[in-house]
Amino acid sequence: MKNLVLLYVIRMTKLFTYAFLIQLLSMSFLFAWNGNAQVKDIEEVMITLSFENSKIEKVFSSIENKTGFNFVHTDFELKEIPRVSSIGDNTKSVYSLLTDLGRQTGLYFKQVNQNIHVRKADDLGKKTLQKLNNLSDDIEVSGTVTDANGTPIPGATISVPGSAIGTATDLDGKYALSVPEGATLIFSFIGFESQRVVVSNQSVIDVILNEDLASLEEVVVVGYGTQQKSHLTGSVGSLEMDQELSSRPMVEFGQALYGKIAGVQVINSNGRPGGSSTIQIRGINSISANSSPLIVIDGIPLPNYDLNLINPSDIASIEILKDAASAAIYGSRGANGVVLVTTKSGKSGKGKVTINYSYGLQEKIDKIEVMNSAQYAQASIDAAQNGWVESGGDPNAPNTVEARGHYKYTWPEAFNNPESLPNTDWQDLIFRVAPMQRVDINVSGGNENTNYLISGGYVNQEGIVINSDYKKYSLNLKVSSKVADWAEIGGMLNVVYDHENEPYNRIVEWAVQYPQVFPVYGNNGYLGEPSTTSGYENYGAILFRAVNGHPLYRISDDIQHKNFNSLGNIYANFNLLQGLNFRSSLNYLYRRGDDTNYQAVDHNMGPNYITEGAMTVNQNNRMNYNWQNLLTYEKAFEGHEFSIMLGNEYFKDNYYFTSAQRRGFNNDLVPYLSGGQNIFQASDNATERVLISYFSRVTYNYKGKYLASASYRRDGSSRFGPNKKWGSFPSLSLGWIMSDESFMNSIEPVSHFKWRASYGFTGNDQFADYRWIGSMAQGRMALGNSLGASYYPSDFSNPDLEWERTRQVNMGLDLGLFEGRFSLEADYYISKSDGLLLDVPVPSVTGFTNVFRNIGKLENKGLELNLSSHNLTGEFSWTTQLNFSRNRNKVVELGEDDAPMIYNAGFGMQSINKVGHPVYNFYGYQYDGVYMTQEEADSDPARYESAMAGDGKYADVNGDDVLNSDDRTIIGNYAPDFTWGVTNNFSYKGFDLSFLFQGVQGSEVFDNNIHRSMQYHEGRNYYHEMVDRWRSEEDPGDGYHYKLTVDLDGLERTASSYWIVDGSYLRLKSLTFGYTFQPELLQRMKLGSLRVYFNGMNMLTVKQSPIFDPENFNGGAAEAQRRGVAHSPYPSAKIYTLGVNVGF
Repeated sequence: MKNLVLLYVIRMTKLFTYAFLIQLLSMSFLFAWNGNAQVKDIEEVMITLSFENSKIEKVFSSIENKTGFNFVHTDFELKEIPRVSSIGDNTKSVYSLLTDLGRQTGLYFKQVNQNIHVRKADDLGKKTLQKLNNLSDDIEVSGTVTDANGTPIPGATISVPGSAIGTATDLDGKYALSVPEGATLIFSFIGFESQRVVVSNQSVIDVILNEDLASLEEVVVVGYGTQQKSHLTGSVGSLEMDQELSSRPMVEFGQALYGKIAGVQVINSNGRPGGSSTIQIRGINSISANSSPLIVIDGIPLPNYDLNLINPSDIASIEILKDAASAAIYGSRGANGVVLVTTKSGKSGKGKVTINYSYGLQEKIDKIEVMNSAQYAQASIDAAQNGWVESGGDPNAPNTVEARGHYKYTWPEAFNNPESLPNTDWQDLIFRVAPMQRVDINVSGGNENTNYLISGGYVNQEGIVINSDYKKYSLNLKVSSKVADWAEIGGMLNVVYDHENEPYNRIVEWAVQYPQVFPVYGNNGYLGEPSTTSGYENYGAILFRAVNGHPLYRISDDIQHKNFNSLGNIYANFNLLQGLNFRSSLNYLYRRGDDTNYQAVDHNMGPNYITEGAMTVNQNNRMNYNWQNLLTYEKAFEGHEFSIMLGNEYFKDNYYFTSAQRRGFNNDLVPYLSGGQNIFQASDNATERVLISYFSRVTYNYKGKYLASASYRRDGSSRFGPNKKWGSFPSLSLGWIMSDESFMNSIEPVSHFKWRASYGFTGNDQFADYRWIGSMAQGRMALGNSLGASYYPSDFSNPDLEWERTRQVNMGLDLGLFEGRFSLEADYYISKSDGLLLDVPVPSVTGFTNVFRNIGKLENKGLELNLSSHNLTGEFSWTTQLNFSRNRNKVVELGEDDAPMIYNAGFGMQSINKVGHPVYNFYGYQYDGVYMTQEEADSDPARYESAMAGDGKYADVNGDDVLNSDDRTIIGNYAPDFTWGVTNNFSYKGFDLSFLFQGVQGSEVFDNNIHRSMQYHEGRNYYHEMVDRWRSEEDPGDGYHYKLTVDLDGLERTASSYWIVDGSYLRLKSLTFGYTFQPELLQRMKLGSLRVYFNGMNMLTVKQSPIFDPENFNGGAAEAQRRGVAHSPYPSAKIYTLGVNVGF
């Protein structure tokens, strides 16, 4: 153990040392580069533009993109300004161009450094000058300009309209100037709404500027680059890590996506501390391969799905590439969508330090209602009595084994006096209110040439289940430097170490199922069970026992997971010619995981229950590196704008796994591998994978309203057969901003209207390495009189094994109303995946059972809606964001004869893939209620032979009056009919309030507790719903829950819809309330910013099913076939958090 820790320390120290030396050398050189760019005059800067009948805002945006100048204006200045009728395509100075604009629009322009101030050229200037001349002496005014979060805004301009008076804020957002009393100050900055303030006799005027959402040109991250959102032709969901998301107690970043982006479903498979959420984009696209999206962090594609590789506090934005046109640039890895994560970077200006600390309390999200002791005692009596009567026994026979012949037809005498029984709540025993702490520190800054960011994070989370906790440490370094006008270098290093203590994975299941009639500890202090509870000694085989049943039976097991992850890159960016750029980056990922599982010898049940104990040690190492080269060229002329990107990528992944187990421990004093006497097993596994890619993308727009984009990628992978190693993945998308057409001018409410259409191909290579090669198996053979080992081929090789391919059509529109006050994004898509990899049976005469081939087809169709509104603006603001997603999935082909494929979904439930139906349907008998009377049972020709009054009734699906396996049918599917989310944000002065509701409708879940707790099963406790079971023809109960009996001879133990529950729910996912302190108070406190907040997660869940959380399932993110299969996994938690964010 000590050596392992020492190894981590040495490895981390080396990495940190290398990174520090590189950063020190680069920054010592780069900070010495202190050239100051000279601001050019608008008469010196030449520009070529062509516009016809365009909005003035569009013209301003184009000039800003081409020149670097920023236009500063208020909404008042541009109100009722006519469209620009015509601007020729000849090259001219910005001064001449603005002169032309002024003649057409009646606007007046004034340059102040990099800013161009805009106002109406009417009598306002003359009147203002006259007014200023008549005013008294000047007043010295100073203050601070900040954004809504209290962050200073450097470079904001403060001016007096109609005069030459003006200044700009410094790096701390501060300003000072002399103005006449009564003058009006205009505070403005690009991307923010300007404010007017009349100067009276105050000397300090602090101003908070709000983002100008209508005029801000949003830039989103796309594959291998960025793009203006207005020019997007594909389907991309974007999420900024705003203060509401930053207030959530997130351990991994998937929790930020809940209910925020249409078409993206986030599932929390379990609530174990440190677990990764499951992200599903636009349905399941594969049967055998992984359906998880590709994760790309700062341009680094991850080789496997893991959301814990980065601290969520280091993230600036997340983009989701949903359609094929957006994801095709990632080729063989893009079929399930792509998640692009962009981390925060340093900004030029004075060094800034921010600290975010939060402390939270967690509790179980819900409690499963089970029978109390009295109810369980009566249920046990009924089960024994019903079994005895059904076997032909006298119902009035004494409750003795002598009279009834078997203990299962009797019950402990204590059950006749239920008021005297213990009533142990096992869920209260294992669940607890658990604390959670999170600390994040961020240091950033830089100058004109260099910027840097250093951040660190710490999470300490106790689990809501005893014996569980999680710690996470993270460090992130990021630097970029402009070493010349034409060159920039930089890099990042991200390191995460986490450590989880996991409880035994059945502890929650046992807490639900263990009968409350037993005390926690029985005789001699041993675990409470029949053998340690007086009067129950003969019922060990009838009532639930402590061995693999008592929640504390495996409490001494020691299960630990330790992971060290390091992710980083170095890059160089060169501006070779005007518009021509080359970037080369070397990316790497190193991951080491150490898992230990010690199964204890002593279970606190006495010497008769000592087990041999076992220690399993697993270790995995992954080293992955990726070399990317990108050449981009951008050009604009005569209304045409286009960009070309060419790239290549080399990706290599090496993985090694080893496992060892020893058994035969004498005691629990030495819980290490060396303490076991017997070597039980030792194995290892090594894989190597290479991916070589060439790709390109061309984007084009004419006059900013006719848009086109095309991409092509060629991938070669070692995972496929020699005949099919290379695959091609093209895409094409088109867009039309119809609102910029002249015929739309009369429709004033419409401020933006864009049509989008795309078509493209993506691939899926997410399955095991070397599947195309026929594997070898070990067997035994006789060599004379001795046995020896031999190896033989166990399956076919398939040199034609190739990519699973998905082709998708996407049609969308973007609609903005009332200058962006309301916006709608809508997408309809059809996705078809073919060449699905399946194990296909082959004739047994071949000596094999199956071959892995490309043979299946799947289809997904869906509709996505995203509606945003700025309901109220001003001092009190209110915004709403609503999204809705509906996906329909079906199997199209399953090979030559389309034979259905039946799988074991787990815990007795089966699932089926059948042509014309969704993938992974639950498969079994259709439960049809209870036979209420014996007459009803006798009159059913399809009843099973032993069916009696009170037994379950099942549908004769094929109508042949015989109930057999041919009547099994589809009985449910986990995939929802639709998902939705709605977020409301309110702000007033420094206060902010936001809440997110999200929900799932039309999902079905298989609950194994019903399988075991709604019938007799080894004496487990029953769901509380079984109180309303059938008891007699006079007391038939609710007509749904059948009678209890110790002799199950019908279909009760066979998978049916009786085991399926409704997985729909509505949830208050997040509620945040905060206050941001105002600048004048911060100045006295000598702080840059200060915010305090409260956040609640999962505070309310409305559901119909008797399970902890409909989201939870027993499986991992890659196991789509296990979704919806619940066996009391570690449940989600409600979390209540208080936090503070301080900036210096």
